[in-house]
Amino acid sequence: MSARGEGEPWRLLDDIDRLVDESMRDGEPRTGYDYGDPAFPDCPNPYCDETWHGLAITTHMYRMRLRGNVDPDYDHRTDDSPVLCPGSDYRGEWENPGVLWAELRNPREDGEPDCDGQAAEPESGTDADVDDPRKLQADAMWMAVTRPATVVWTTTLLVALASMFLTPAHWRWLTPAIGMAALVAIAWLLGSKRRRFPPRYLRERLCARPETLFALVLMPVAGWLPALWCWRTPMDTTRDLADAYRVLLIACAVAGVAHAIVQLSRVRQVPREMVDGEGETDLSKHSTNMLALAILWLLLALPLVLLLGLTFGRLTYQPDAVWAATGVLAVTMLCFLLETAVLARINRDGGETVISIFLFFAVKGLLLWSLHVIGTTHFALG
Repeated sequence: MSARGEGEPWRLLDDIDRLVDESMRDGEPRTGYDYGDPAFPDCPNPYCDETWHGLAITTHMYRMRLRGNVDPDYDHRTDDSPVLCPGSDYRGEWENPGVLWAELRNPREDGEPDCDGQAAEPESGTDADVDDPRKLQADAMWMAVTRPATVVWTTTLLVALASMFLTPAHWRWLTPAIGMAALVAIAWLLGSKRRRFPPRYLRERLCARPETLFALVLMPVAGWLPALWCWRTPMDTTRDLADAYRVLLIACAVAGVAHAIVQLSRVRQVPREMVDGEGETDLSKHSTNMLALAILWLLLALPLVLLLGLTFGRLTYQPDAVWAATGVLAVTMLCFLLETAVLARINRDGGETVISIFLFFAVKGLLLWSLHVIGTTHFALG
C-alpha cells in the first residue's frame, strides 16, 4: 500500500499505477489503434478511407493533420470548410465530397503538406489559392451547370457531320438526339452530380443568381429547336435543307447565350460564398480558362472537321454539309471568345482583351463564310 495515505482516492490511484506497471512489464504493446490494429473498424463511408471516427472530417482538419500541427484558434464548431466525411455514425446517404482525398495528400506547389506531412516549397509567382478545395469545388459545380450547353454543341456537331453521309429524310431522325442529350445532362446535374456536393450547395448558388436558372431552362430549349423545325418542314427543297442547317447554328447560338449567362454570372460575389475574403471564382483564371477552351476548339476540333471535308468530302452524300459542322464550331468558339473579352475587360487585362477580340473577328469571318456556302449550295435531296 502506498505511503501517501489510506484514503479511497489514493488507493484508486495506486491500483491504476499497479495496473499500468503490470501492462508495461514486457515493454510497450505493439497492437492497438496507433499501430494499425486490423481489428479496428473502418469508416462505413465508401468515400472515406479512414478508420472509424465520430467527428466530421473537414478539409481544414485534414490539412492540419497533414501539417502535423493544430491552429491555435481552431474551433470545430465554427469550421465551415468543405466536409470530407460527416462522421462514421452518420445515418443519412453518403455523398461524394467533391474533393478527392488524394488531392490533399499529394505534394502541392502552394506549400500545403503531402502525405508525409512535409510541406512543399511554393515556386515563385505561384498563387497559393489555385488549389483551394473550396474553389475547386465551386469550379466543378459551375462546370457541371454549363454541361448541358456543351452537350448541345457536341451533339449538334455530330448531327451535322452525320448529315454528310445521310439523306435529309434520314438525318432529320437524328435531331431529337440533341434535345434528349440536353435533358439527360440536366437530369445528371440535378441528380447524381448534385449529391456529390454538400447539402443545398448547388441550390443556394443558383438561387443567388436567378439568371442561371433561366439559363438552365434555355439549354434544353436550344437542344429541341432543330427537332421541332425539321419535323415541321418537308425538307424537300434546297432552301428547306439550307434553313435546317441554319437552325442547327441557331440552336448552338441559343445554347451559347445560356452558357455565357452562367459563366458571367458566376463571377458575382455573394457574401456567404466568400473564400478568405475573395469570391469563389478567380476572375483572372476564369478568363484564361475560357480563352484556352476557345483556342483548344480552334486548334484541335476545327482542323479535324476541315480535314474530313477536304479528304473524304467528295466521297460522301452531302460534301458541303461540312460547312454546317464548321459553322457549329465557329458559334462555339465565338461564345468562348466573347466570354473571354467580357471577363478580361472586367479584370482590366489588356492582353487577353486584344487576343480575344482579334480571334473573335477571325472566327466571325469563318462563320460568315460557312453561312454563305450553306446559302448558295444546291444540296442533294435524295
